[in-house]
Amino acid sequence: MSSTMSSFLRTRGALDPFGRPKTDDVAAYERAKAALDTEARENWDNPTWHREQAAILNDRFDYGFQFENLFGTYFEVRNVGEFDIVTITERRGLQVFWTARGGYIDETQLKSERFDVPRDTIGFHVSEFEDKLRANYAETIEELVSLALQRLDAEVNRRMFNLMQAAIPSSSPYYVDAASGMDLSDLNTALREVADVVKPNNGVRPPITIAGRATMIDKISDVVTDPAALYDPEATSEIRRLGRLGVYRGANIVRIDNYTDENDASYIPDNELWVFGGTVGVFAKYGGMRTKNWIENTVDYYHARGRMDAGGVVYAPQRARRIVDGTV
Repeated sequence: MSSTMSSFLRTRGALDPFGRPKTDDVAAYERAKAALDTEARENWDNPTWHREQAAILNDRFDYGFQFENLFGTYFEVRNVGEFDIVTITERRGLQVFWTARGGYIDETQLKSERFDVPRDTIGFHVSEFEDKLRANYAETIEELVSLALQRLDAEVNRRMFNLMQAAIPSSSPYYVDAASGMDLSDLNTALREVADVVKPNNGVRPPITIAGRATMIDKISDVVTDPAALYDPEATSEIRRLGRLGVYRGANIVRIDNYTDENDASYIPDNELWVFGGTVGVFAKYGGMRTKNWIENTVDYYHARGRMDAGGVVYAPQRARRIVDGTV
């Protein structure tokens, strides 16, 4: 299998925050880009080469989705086989009794709750004029990889937040209406209530996570750096160093990216702060990405399509709190 595309995509790991190659790596980046462009022109009519390119893209999408997003930091993610069935089972009902020595111990029956994770497909399909692609293959593929990973990440976050919003509507007891603005008591109460219902899993207590966009996360930082409120010198130092607070009352703080659609409309509201108790729900990814590329027979257009099977379920909304700030 040709490694030219793999070498080129690896050079993208040496980009600065603005997506440009770092100074020391410009030469390597340009060499890899030129080599891929040359290889594309020489092998454009070779179907085997196109299949190899699709396989490399497939691996890159799989790796990027699993290791280059923050989704798994606040929601349980399972990567399973393509044809697996994901079932969540929770058992309860076992009782423990005190008796006199040698006394009879009453029997109890276990009760099971089972949830099957649904299965849907998420994917993309792009096309480009063949001549344009042949003239600048490497740069087009680079943009495709970058945009596809961003869009897949955004869509998964959007789907799971939509599920959470449906599970915790405004009428829910787990919905916190901070009409006059979120204060620290709202957050502290949410953390305390979630911590009370979190259940250990195989002896390990799942983490508690505070998640939200920058607007709401910064409100926490504002409180702990305000001398008139809850001034905390150590937290203030951390915020100055990292730009945000990392942990509050033992809960991890995750600043969610402002994911937007193709028209730059935000997916996740900026006035919501979530507290997750580890096992609120499950997102399952069935198998890996399946990527294809082809050229139409009747017109000169190149197509690239990628899809994967995935699904999510929220089965324990009582282990989450949704705080909505009415002033944002």
